[in-house]
Amino acid sequence: MKRIRTANQRIEDAQKQPDILSLLGPIWHSGEVAILFADTGVGKSIFSIQTGDGLSKGVNVTDSLLNECEPQIVLYYDFELSDKQFQKRYQDDKTGKIHEFSDNFFIDNIDFIELFDKDPKLSFLESIFHKFKNDIIETRAKILIIDNITFLNTQTTQDQQASLDIMRKLIELKREHELSVLVLAHTPKRAENSPITISDLSGSKHLSNFADSVFAIGKSSKGSSNRYLKQVKPSRSCEPVYHSGNVLEFGIDKDGDFLQFFEIGTSSESDNLSISTDDPKIMAFSLKNQNPQLTIREIAAKVGKSKSTVADWLKDSPHWGNSIKEELDKPDKPDMRTLPDKYSDNGQPGLPGHAGHIGQPFAAVKA
Repeated sequence: MKRIRTANQRIEDAQKQPDILSLLGPIWHSGEVAILFADTGVGKSIFSIQTGDGLSKGVNVTDSLLNECEPQIVLYYDFELSDKQFQKRYQDDKTGKIHEFSDNFFIDNIDFIELFDKDPKLSFLESIFHKFKNDIIETRAKILIIDNITFLNTQTTQDQQASLDIMRKLIELKREHELSVLVLAHTPKRAENSPITISDLSGSKHLSNFADSVFAIGKSSKGSSNRYLKQVKPSRSCEPVYHSGNVLEFGIDKDGDFLQFFEIGTSSESDNLSISTDDPKIMAFSLKNQNPQLTIREIAAKVGKSKSTVADWLKDSPHWGNSIKEELDKPDKPDMRTLPDKYSDNGQPGLPGHAGHIGQPFAAVKA
């Protein structure tokens, strides 16, 4: 076991390590394990293959999601698409032209039967990670993308031990081979008119605790091909940029031989939700998005819920969380515009009709 270091020794060690560089703008950085989650059919695979394509060529993934790295060798495990489905996405429907991927981009699926027959003594998870390790050594990959995490274990990722085992092995693999890792995950069925939170990630607590960053893609109410991206656990290497008040909007379209996400701009998350006035929680998020200066008490009055209930909804937001907690720590102040009958504006007993009479503002009386 190595000796405990001083602060100066730790900085000296850090100076010998590679700099932290953006792979996907503020969302994912070199040396990190990131998780991308979304519902089925939202476009996780489209986005992640676009990410792998950009990183393998050393170019930006989209206009705002900048890549500071030189071309990287990318190893992508695709457990979702068949070969023909993959071909259809990256071949021009009219001309038959095939998209030109970089030779740095390795993407394949796994033959599980062949894998188990090779060494039946190993567990399911051990067999998969043994293959990962061999493939990383063979390809010299520095980027690992797994689509998706549900294929890494026979048990659901909602299972605590299964989640811990997967994340522990991913972190060990990252450290041993100096990798940057992106893992795709599903979210259980959720209401499309609700803001995305970390709780929407299947097995959220145990997966997110060990991830460096977590982000999500949601469907937008603006159109069937419209999506938005939101950071739900920002990277420690960068301040959050794409939060509830500023999500990154995309459209999905096939440009000749490449099915891709293209940027539209930024907006608040509430602008992309089908807001139901019957749901007070959605109304509360919408009101806070539209006017961040609103207090918890003011929002509670508008949605017809208690201050504590509204605070519980909003306090875990990465955008407003700190300000909400600060507001909760402050003692309530009485509304000095109106006071009960027995008080006047100087705190002395008053009479109905004088300053301090209920329903009568002081300003109006003094004026």
